[in-house]
Amino acid sequence: MKAYIQGAGCISPQNTAADEPFLESVRSYEGNRLSVADPDYKQWIDIKLIRRMSRVIKMGVGASQRCLQDAGITMPDAIITGTAYGCLADTSVFLSKMVSQQEEMLTPTAFIQSTHNTVAGQIALMLGCHAYNNTFVHRAFSFENALLDSLMILREGQAKNILAGGLDEITDHSHAILQRFGLFRTNSNDSTQLLAHTGEGTINGEGAGFLC
Repeated sequence: MKAYIQGAGCISPQNTAADEPFLESVRSYEGNRLSVADPDYKQWIDIKLIRRMSRVIKMGVGASQRCLQDAGITMPDAIITGTAYGCLADTSVFLSKMVSQQEEMLTPTAFIQSTHNTVAGQIALMLGCHAYNNTFVHRAFSFENALLDSLMILREGQAKNILAGGLDEITDHSHAILQRFGLFRTNSNDSTQLLAHTGEGTINGEGAGFLC
């Protein structure tokens, strides 16, 4: 079976969301954390919706809309995403308020947006898509499993155009916790020279990428 990529959309620490050749200009970062270079989300998302969205939701929805535009598709036959940790910022907000407010008078918004399938659900709501919608939460293999599921559905003939993607965000708390395990470099001064210098660990990154 043959599968083809008709369009792609990516929001990352580089200028991948801009209409320019891929990595024509490369951004260099200092330290061991690469934060997303946020584009103007108003080109894909209604401004009234943006105000209610967290960073990772805006990244995911923006990248998916960019992908659909690139592919010339208005309605996918399925939406499949992968995420290692889900919506960390909203999860942190909900848990912090649960402690500070002693589990009383909690607003449901942060909890609703803290679930791992929030981004896939938001994409479906904006498109009015009632087709197959699934999110894989398998740590580093999440995006890989999303692609595998997409290929299986294509092979079974259940869909022709599938929107598949992966996304994750960095928060101050998650970065501090993961850094304790020695996962990231401690002496990184130039992100573009990571492979040129020996050392343990890598650089933490975030972003969202979709294929269709």
